[in-house]
Amino acid sequence: MRIALRIEVGTEKGAREGVPALLRLLDEHQIKATFFFSLGPDYSRYLFSDHIPRIIRQRLPVSYIGKRCRDNLRAVADAGHDIGISSFTASDWKRDVAFQTADWTHSEMLLACDAFNKVFGRAPRCFAAMRWQINPYVLSEEEALGFDFASDVRGHHIFLPESQGVRSSCPQIPTTLPTLDELLTQEEVNYENLHQYLYAACQRIMPNGEVFSLSAEREGRSLLKVFERLLVMWKGGQWEIRSMSELFSRIADVSLNRHLVGWGTVDGRTQHVAMQSTPL
Repeated sequence: MRIALRIEVGTEKGAREGVPALLRLLDEHQIKATFFFSLGPDYSRYLFSDHIPRIIRQRLPVSYIGKRCRDNLRAVADAGHDIGISSFTASDWKRDVAFQTADWTHSEMLLACDAFNKVFGRAPRCFAAMRWQINPYVLSEEEALGFDFASDVRGHHIFLPESQGVRSSCPQIPTTLPTLDELLTQEEVNYENLHQYLYAACQRIMPNGEVFSLSAEREGRSLLKVFERLLVMWKGGQWEIRSMSELFSRIADVSLNRHLVGWGTVDGRTQHVAMQSTPL
């Protein structure tokens, strides 16, 4: 049984506090994961930052994650983990990408790639849409940029995506499991038994294994102890905990089916998310 770890880093606080904590924990358990960074401006220090109009936000003093947290980010690569991008401006992506144009999407992706290159000295090889928010142009950009794989949707197995007539040859590795925050919305779940509910959700056979998504902001900070309990349970249950590239390498020579990408709801999350849908 295999499980891959998909880790989003979307704020300066996550990069400064969550990333080092996660690196220590993963090193202690000798586990490799895949980190996806937002490297542009971080507005999270402002109250209701995701709801501030862009025209106002652009006038606010702001720090750039890739510049302010360069050493912490580079430590992820130095430790041997996969690294990729999830957006340039996390707040814009989470709120607006589903409604944006091809030009906006192209600009945002290029800004993210350029920031990544400045931090790591090379181009990114993978992408994960922040909070599973995309538009069809994201798929075409991923193909044009030559990413090895992307992780933009919720679903069940690795596939080739199509959305609103846009086809991509960049494989999608969907998140298969609920997040810890989603489980916490259930009345019977609390911080003491949270890891047991997530572990129970893994007790099934998945074609390519499971993908668990977490964030440096939550699992790297307030949920770190819960995440540690999960790692102990997975290792005790003989699970292979891998990076996403390791999971993908298992099916590198397999012919992938094509599926539509649609929108759907997930228990415990108010915002619609991109989802693996009908096979073609």
